[in-house]
Amino acid sequence: MCSSDIFLGLIAILFPPIAVWVKTGICSADSLINLCLCMLGFVPGLLHAWYIIAKHPEYDYDSLPQDTESGRVTYVIVTSPNGRKTRVPASHVRPANAPYGTTAPMAPPVHQDQNGTWSNDGAATAGSSNGAGAVPPSYAEAVKGDHKVQSAH
Repeated sequence: MCSSDIFLGLIAILFPPIAVWVKTGICSADSLINLCLCMLGFVPGLLHAWYIIAKHPEYDYDSLPQDTESGRVTYVIVTSPNGRKTRVPASHVRPANAPYGTTAPMAPPVHQDQNGTWSNDGAATAGSSNGAGAVPPSYAEAVKGDHKVQSAH
């Protein structure tokens, strides 16, 4: 039980439905039950509120493993072919029958030449920025074929 649950237990002493509303929402069956029990008497409503607080505990997020960006990490135990078990972050494991992704080869990249023609030979052309050490084009070169009205206001 974390400190927020203890605080809700103390709030329940003042008015039990508030603690139940925080845990289950205002329009829930537990909320209606707690209101009816409070009308029958303070003690039944208080006991029900404490029961709801115990039934729906808050998780202690500080005890979960963290990655470098301070996010939660779920680990999966992976058994290698030689029988050795290793703990791996779940984001690094892809199930064998996963419905996403593809096994098809990627299409070769498509490039536009300086004269505006397109080629998909897979090799970087002289004017493209995909080549090793190539300099990206200037603004004037990038908008050379663009015939939109360019205003400077």
